[in-house]
Amino acid sequence: MANEKIIKKVKNLLDLANNNPSENEAIAAALKAQELMAKYNIDSSAINGEEDSKEFFHAKYIIGAGHEMKKWKVKLSAIIARNFRVKTYFSRQDVVFYGYKKDAEIAVEVFKFLYEAGNKFSVRYYTKCKKEGKNTKGVMNAYLCGFCKGIEEALDKQCTALMIVVPKEVNESFEA
Repeated sequence: MANEKIIKKVKNLLDLANNNPSENEAIAAALKAQELMAKYNIDSSAINGEEDSKEFFHAKYIIGAGHEMKKWKVKLSAIIARNFRVKTYFSRQDVVFYGYKKDAEIAVEVFKFLYEAGNKFSVRYYTKCKKEGKNTKGVMNAYLCGFCKGIEEALDKQCTALMIVVPKEVNESFEA
């Protein structure tokens, strides 16, 4: 029963993270969901009502044509992979997470949310700078680098505290 209560709380936190206009609140909700999932050993299959699977899986997020593969996207995918027990690689413009199915699916959802949030908030910051008459050259890139740094610090701190590591089997399978 208690586990169902925690699963419901995680679902609510993920909904809040995905539907929140505030960058800080959305990130805080995603971090709390990750913390509860790790603390109570809850995986995405429990949240999505699916059966648990230990099979390896490639989960993709398609960025789309016209979007360049910029450093911040690569950095963000590496941060997400490290903190959600998966490996990452790129196939054309697709970001691919590899690991156990449940972990890869969660990594894609978190990446998708943070990628879209980063783009949205960087455009908002660019527009603000432009309205204030400031030089806007490199503003979005600088914002996104800082965005990644903030995400990295928050997730890595929590990941270390929760002792989240990429499973040995995932590393070996990825290398093969």
